[in-house]
Formats: sequence, structure tokens, C-alpha cells
Amino acid sequence: MSGAEFRNVDALGATYGAYSHLAEVNGVVYSSGIGPFDAATGSIPEGITAQAEAVVDNLERGLADVGLTLRDVVKVTVIIEDFAVNFPAVNAVYARRFPQPYPVRTVLGAALPGPLVAMDITAVRPQPGRGGNKETDSTQEEK
Repeated sequence: MSGAEFRNVDALGATYGAYSHLAEVNGVVYSSGIGPFDAATGSIPEGITAQAEAVVDNLERGLADVGLTLRDVVKVTVIIEDFAVNFPAVNAVYARRFPQPYPVRTVLGAALPGPLVAMDITAVRPQPGRGGNKETDSTQEEK
């Protein structure tokens, strides 16, 4: 694929298959499904809230590797094991950790092999002179 840059992020540990953590095309960054794994140990925290926090921490690590933050995220797909039981806790973490206005989001229930939650994201690199992303936009609104 011409113009695409694929990368694995050391802070996220090794991938568990034949894929890259991130891909960037024309200033748009896409992630694979990011789980709650600790990069150093491969362990998964206990409980849905701790796992949701770990997933967002890992998303932040991946974004930081390409010079972005959660403010640059425009789309999130959330995959939750036992949706009816785990959605409230995941939603609470999401609402607290992602800045408003919230990115668009799709939430799916699925049988996951180990973790209770995973997320993938799409983020857009701010364009100079074009108003920027949410952080810049909210600053401009305050003026």
C-alpha cells in the first residue's frame, strides 16, 4: 500500500499475531484492537474497570509514539465481553478518560479470548492552519 506507514510500539509489547499496532495514511492514524495487556509482563489486570483503564493507558502509549493524544481521536470501536454486565463500567472509564466532545463510537459485545475489553481507534493528525483538533477548537471557542 503506497504511502502507508506501519509501526509496532515498544510500549505496547509484542503483537499476538501477524499485524501492526498502528498504521498511518495521509495524517490519519488507525490502531489495531488494543487490549489491557501489560507490555512488560503480558499480564491482564483483574476486573473490568481496571482492564478498561489499562486499555486507555495503552491507547495513550500508542498515540504518544506518533505524537498524538486522546484529543486527536475521532472514532473508537469498543469490544466488550458480556456486554450487559460490563458496559456500565467501560462507559464510565471512557466518559472520564476521553475528552469532550467525545469521539464517535461503536460498542460491540463479543467473546474475547482472555481480556474483558479491547478498543481500536482512528485519530487525525492536526493540520497546521486548519483549526486543529478538539483542543484547539475548544480554545478558539473560549476567545
